[in-house]
Amino acid sequence: MSSPPTDEAATRADESEETYCYGHPKTPTRLRCSRCDRPICGRCAIPASVGQHCPECVAEARRSSPRVKRVNTSGAPAVFTILAINVGIFVLQQALSNPAGGDELLARFAGSPPAIALGEWWRLLTPIVLHLSVMHILLNSMALYFMGPAVEQAFGSVRFTVMYVVAGFTGSVASYLFGSCGGGAGASGAIFGVMGVLLVYTAQRRSNALMNAYFGNILFWLGINLVFGLLAPNIDIWAHAGGLAGGMLLAAGFDRGATMRSVRAQALTVAGVVGFGIVLVVIRTSDLLANGCDGFLFS
Repeated sequence: MSSPPTDEAATRADESEETYCYGHPKTPTRLRCSRCDRPICGRCAIPASVGQHCPECVAEARRSSPRVKRVNTSGAPAVFTILAINVGIFVLQQALSNPAGGDELLARFAGSPPAIALGEWWRLLTPIVLHLSVMHILLNSMALYFMGPAVEQAFGSVRFTVMYVVAGFTGSVASYLFGSCGGGAGASGAIFGVMGVLLVYTAQRRSNALMNAYFGNILFWLGINLVFGLLAPNIDIWAHAGGLAGGMLLAAGFDRGATMRSVRAQALTVAGVVGFGIVLVVIRTSDLLANGCDGFLFS
């Protein structure tokens, strides 16, 4: 009377059985997919963190895994809307310019201290959607593209838009207070505001190694831009500084570090920054009307 086979004997019997690849039926193999146990040959085996997988399991894993979108293409509708508006208006600027090189939109909406003092206060906001050249809009667009999505995803689209516009306003106010009477245009003040928001946001989270490194990078690029603005001609450094200050004030009023401040606190921050800017504009306007500006007299 024979005894039943032992586990060791059964294992030897199983190993002696020849198996063939499910994808290449004429190819013998001893490999199996570590996920579904299908027999696979060397041509079908796809290395995995543990063992190897068959093409079917790899395809199934790809279909079921969530798609990860890049930060610059996901969750930043306000950034791309602003970029589209800026590009569209720049194209319109070129279409409306006359053969002599005049730009109708710049003439009507660019920053101009004499015009602002005479009542055209919209020029404190409209310059942030105007640009002077292809290189001008290209550099500003690249800066907004790389920095804007991080701020929008941290604060939300509505808050981002408010901070962008208000920082653009504070940049125009600083230019009106301290700049020349020639005026200017460009989104640089608003973009420096975005940089100011990132500076405060990362500074409040410097206990995190990644945020600390990000903070250092922002300081580095901020320093380069400020030095370049001081040395390069025709750069409105006051608009840059005003936008940066506005962004930092807004970030401090919106974000307490671990959590966002209340909606009421955020609204009061916006009102305070805008209100202070308006007071400065009124004071500067009174001075310009009384004393003129670079030879321009208001009489």
